[in-house]
Amino acid sequence: MKKVAIYTLAGCPFCIRAKSFLTEKGIEYEETEVTPRSRQWEAMKKATGGGSLPQIVIDEKPIGGYGDLIHLEATGELYELLDKPLTEKPPPLYDVIIIGGGPAGLSAAVYAARKMMKTILISKNIGGQVTDTFDIENYLGFSEIETADLIGRFEEHVVKYGVKKLVGPEVVSLDLTGKIKKVFVDDGKICLGRTIILAMGKRPRPLNVPGEKELVGKGVAYCSTCDAPLFADMDTAVVGGGNSALEAALDLANVARKVYLISITPLTGDPILVDKLKSSGKVEVFTEYSTNRIIGQQVVEGIEIQGLDEKKTRRLDVQGVFIEIGLLPNSDLVVDTLNVNKTGEILVDCECRTGISGVFAAGDVTDVPFKQVIIAAGEGAKAALSAYNFLMKQI
Repeated sequence: MKKVAIYTLAGCPFCIRAKSFLTEKGIEYEETEVTPRSRQWEAMKKATGGGSLPQIVIDEKPIGGYGDLIHLEATGELYELLDKPLTEKPPPLYDVIIIGGGPAGLSAAVYAARKMMKTILISKNIGGQVTDTFDIENYLGFSEIETADLIGRFEEHVVKYGVKKLVGPEVVSLDLTGKIKKVFVDDGKICLGRTIILAMGKRPRPLNVPGEKELVGKGVAYCSTCDAPLFADMDTAVVGGGNSALEAALDLANVARKVYLISITPLTGDPILVDKLKSSGKVEVFTEYSTNRIIGQQVVEGIEIQGLDEKKTRRLDVQGVFIEIGLLPNSDLVVDTLNVNKTGEILVDCECRTGISGVFAAGDVTDVPFKQVIIAAGEGAKAALSAYNFLMKQI
């Protein structure tokens, strides 16, 4: 095998990654640690023509830094340069990796496939957070359609184009900075992509009051579509004042004996939902009330609320509490790498670009306003087309 040399700087994260990669692949190397403007630094610049770190040389031929190393490994060129036979088949290299199986991710998959891009979609499930609602009344072409039916049609469209899917496993880490993006999955798989589309959506925001965490699954729930049938002929409470809270209260009104809707603000949901709520006959509304705690030992037994202008608290005896106070973006994996706003949403431009070359984002995980299925689907399509244009410029 040919000689490998690497120039590094103490504390450089990409130098550490490059050395770990070489060690993991069983590639021996000689390391020269340099400091800026030192004699070794000047020697490195003369040998490699580069001033960034790390700099890697194979048999006196400069190959670049960590990103270049990953790219060469993904294409198989690294082993040709080393005259080293492949001991194992490298992971396939995709044109685009899509993370997320909601409307944004599924739409991106269709548009990527239509552009003949080698595509893989990775998601814990198909449908994303929209599956927490029963039906959709504002998707173009359908006056009303059940969510399961709409997502089923989305998935059929994806299957039609033969997109590879990895559904179930969870992405545990990402390496977005090199020419080749790396996605590490909790089942041990590593996926390599020339571009990546982040479409992870959002998750329910917790109330963060005493009793909530302890009673999750024991009467505390976040999805009325999933769990409302469990509370037939029971007294229940919904916390929140937006559309999701109003929809949850209406779901529960179909099965529960009584529904209390508790909001710290006046109701902010669509007027049509407010009207339906008022005509249900089962829902009692408490606006400008805070939730102090959820009561119960083994199961939910009640909820304690307090008017914003009152000193005394009030207990409502309920067996179920549904928390519908908004959503948090599933951006935990990238908040230290990409630019995000104060709520953690990924900042994107009009072409879904994130600021890192080859990395795009779409749907509710981004700062694009108006979180709607149709908008997420459109943003997913836009992200795929942007990824395609990016790849065309690399040729």
